[in-house]
Amino acid sequence: MKDDRIEIQFFYVPNICFPSSEEMTKKFGKLKLFNWKHKKTDTPEVPTFKVPTFRQYLQECHFVDAGKQLIIREDRLFALKQEGIGSKMKLVEEEEDSEARLAKDYEDLLELVLRTLENSLDLQSAEEQEVLKEAVQAVLQEEEQDMRWEGFQKNERPPWRPRRCKQNHEALLERLVQRRMEEAQLDPSIEIHSSMQQSITCKAKQLKEDLLKVVTWVHSCYPEQENVCQFYATLYHRIFSAKLREIAEYTLCDEDCILLLQWVKQDYPNILNVPKIKEVIDHTKLDPLLPEDMITPLEQQFLTSEKREVSTCLHKILDREETAWKDGELPQLMDQVDCCPQAIDVIQCFHRHVEYAQKLLGDETKARSITCQMSSFLKDYETFHAKVIKSKQTNTEAVLMVNLSCLIQYRDYITKNAHLFPEDVKTDCLSLLTTMTESTQRYFTSNMHKELKELYRKVGSNEWLKNSQSVDKELLAKLEQYIQKFNNLDKMCCQELLGEIHKEFLAEYVRKMMKKKIKLSDKDQQEMAASELCLNSQRIHTCLTAAGSNIDWLEDILPKLAELLKLQDPDSIKLQLVHLMSVYPDLSERHISAWLRLKGNLSSLDRKMILESVTCSQDQIEDKQDSVQFSRSFFSIVRIK
Repeated sequence: MKDDRIEIQFFYVPNICFPSSEEMTKKFGKLKLFNWKHKKTDTPEVPTFKVPTFRQYLQECHFVDAGKQLIIREDRLFALKQEGIGSKMKLVEEEEDSEARLAKDYEDLLELVLRTLENSLDLQSAEEQEVLKEAVQAVLQEEEQDMRWEGFQKNERPPWRPRRCKQNHEALLERLVQRRMEEAQLDPSIEIHSSMQQSITCKAKQLKEDLLKVVTWVHSCYPEQENVCQFYATLYHRIFSAKLREIAEYTLCDEDCILLLQWVKQDYPNILNVPKIKEVIDHTKLDPLLPEDMITPLEQQFLTSEKREVSTCLHKILDREETAWKDGELPQLMDQVDCCPQAIDVIQCFHRHVEYAQKLLGDETKARSITCQMSSFLKDYETFHAKVIKSKQTNTEAVLMVNLSCLIQYRDYITKNAHLFPEDVKTDCLSLLTTMTESTQRYFTSNMHKELKELYRKVGSNEWLKNSQSVDKELLAKLEQYIQKFNNLDKMCCQELLGEIHKEFLAEYVRKMMKKKIKLSDKDQQEMAASELCLNSQRIHTCLTAAGSNIDWLEDILPKLAELLKLQDPDSIKLQLVHLMSVYPDLSERHISAWLRLKGNLSSLDRKMILESVTCSQDQIEDKQDSVQFSRSFFSIVRIK
């Protein structure tokens, strides 16, 4: 058999610079100098170098150069075949390559290339990277040669064309990824009891590690246009998705359902968003891990489970509070402020589940369905609240004070987090809270009226007319004693409760003045009473704002009513009444009539004329009520017969 070595001869040509032996060695590797040839000339002799053989290229993993040699042989052999053997018979006989040998060499080359590609994810050095790069270039080179033979008839082209190396390369990588995912092992240090979770976790771990290997070691071995990272990501994604779909087809317990959703919605996206992976992989080009018709039932099961957990948690808290109340326990004190752990526990439980659902599903609208459990809880809480108010237990007042603080905290939470609630649920919850808050405030204002009942009798009486300062001082002293119990309430709760007490106290004060117990017969008496009302208004306002009330506009009510007592001209009285009705739209004809009766020098005719006039004015005020920027509701709670 002839030596298949190829000789390269160099001849000296003047003014042409040939590469040195060192440069040749760098380009072609270590070449054996085996012959010197020269023509009869006066020029210096130039050495001839030996090009490595096909087998040497294979041994040194120079797959591209090996492939080029085969392509040259292939082109030469099949060019001769196409021209016909006739006069070329001698050339064909001398041709050292036979078709069978060439086919065998191609198989040997392809075997080594594919073996190299199969180890793509086991690279550990730059040298191994270079070998992989050679294998990739050899595949692409073969793909180009396939394209050169396109258009030729089957009997005109080599029997191994097309070789479809690129297609085989992709199929090999797909088998490689499949095998690695099937053989994935879970880290023994990780304790996972669910077999489903073990299966998913080990595959996800393998996926992440391999994609990082692709990015770190494999990516640079391929031309940019091949987008090998995206190709690998698609393979791993497809296999991981198939596993999750297989699991989703079974009826899952709630725990496994949540774990599966967590992988689909959070954990897997987190892998794709690892900075190194995210830089080279476009996850938007990947199909959904699970189709919508599989995701929807899982989401519904998850939401049902979350609703059940929220309901159980909230009602356990309510049962705990009801048991403590029945057992006569007093609420806990925290930081010197009456505070029941109920509010903290309820809000934390509720918000934790809603926030988790939002995060897991990635959809605030879907998570809103959980919030209906707050409405259900508040309805049950209202039942408990009504029992407490009706009870005669010694701890009732203390429980109501603490619960009032809880109600205000619930309202504040819902108001600040309105985006979490559907409109109907939010409205329902706030309505329930308003009802319970008002009933609690009524409980305390009602008790206040009972304790001050005897002292109220003196307001608007002859005793008050003779010495209103003494009457008011005694009344306010008793009031201060009553409201001391609210000192430990938190600021917001105290402000609202004391504001309501402030309004109720003043309303009862005005009501007692309207009871017709006295008549101010002349101007002097009326001016004196008006002056006392203004002074008393200041005392009441100072007392209750110091305690915590923040309703400043109540300070003006008694002085405005006192102004009516000072006025003597019916027309002036009319104007003052019109002004009062514009500020307090709930000031009724009955209130006006009762107050005007304090003026003993106002004739029945004048009083009737004033009432008729202001009644007409009231109709006009009501028509323009929407444009009134500043109005207060007060007289509606001044109940007179």
